[in-house]
Formats: sequence, C-alpha cells, structure tokens
Amino acid sequence: MFIVREQQNPDQAPRVGYVPGGFDMLHVGHINVLIAARDLCDHLVVGVATDESLKRMKGRLPVIPHVERMRLVEALRIVDEVVPDLDQDKRLAWRNRRFDVLFKGDDWKDTPKGERLEREMKEVGAEVVYLPYTRSTSSTILRCFLAQELGMGPMDDQVIGDHASERSLPL
Repeated sequence: MFIVREQQNPDQAPRVGYVPGGFDMLHVGHINVLIAARDLCDHLVVGVATDESLKRMKGRLPVIPHVERMRLVEALRIVDEVVPDLDQDKRLAWRNRRFDVLFKGDDWKDTPKGERLEREMKEVGAEVVYLPYTRSTSSTILRCFLAQELGMGPMDDQVIGDHASERSLPL
C-alpha cells in the first residue's frame, strides 16, 4: 500500500524528524513514539542503534541483532527512512543525516541526559521534542520477563543478548 502524505506546511521546506533508539524487541511503546513523531514532521527518519553502541551505552548486547532491528523498523509504513545510529552523541547522527527535530520519550525530560541532549541539539540548530513514554512496556521489561520465563537469574540476562546473533535468522 502506498500512502501519500501532505507536507505539514507546503510554503516551507519539509520538516525532518529523527527518532533514535535501540528498538530491541519492537513493542507498542516504540510504535507509540513513532506514530506521535510521524504526526509532527513531514519526513520521519529512525536511527536504529548499532549493537556496538548499545553495548557501550547499556553494558550489554541487544536481544535482536542490528540488521534485524533495522529490517523490522523499515517495514513500518509510518517510517520514511532508517539509518544506523552509531553513538549516544546525537550531533554525530545529525552530521550523518540532517534533521530539524529529534523526538525522545518524556522519561528523558528534565534529566541530566535530556539536558545534555538539548544542549547538543541546540549546537547544531535542531530542537528536541519529548513525546509520551509508554510506561506499561519496555525492552527492559520484556528482557526481564524473557529471562524469567527461560529460568535465568538476573546475571544470566546478559546471555540473552550475548547469543542473539547466534539465533539470528537468515534475511
């Protein structure tokens, strides 16, 4: 199905939005943020964090390998473009793929990491817009549930991510 979207303000250049994230174990919280972001821009770019960047940021690998997470997000009709997100510093993402606004869950608002993000985006002329965070589910909650269901202890949770690439399906 091909969806034609009208530009929000045809007298101006299209507003490019960027949603960074791990998108590990894609869930309704991810979808909620993407739908809200889609409504606030003309072209939605999603930056899917690489396995290496998630390992640096969270201290563990994701459950779903990067190439598969990219394919999952690409399949969503509300997303116009998917790019790898290489680092927690979103100025690098902006240099690799220019955008006007970065969308983030409101769980970042008024936190040190949110304030740092706002400063960094101001440096490059982009704004940060916080969207409602879905508190009922997250990749962390799903990871914990999965570990519990598999009979793993809290320390064994790392095993889920460490062996994700071994379970990867052919593309």
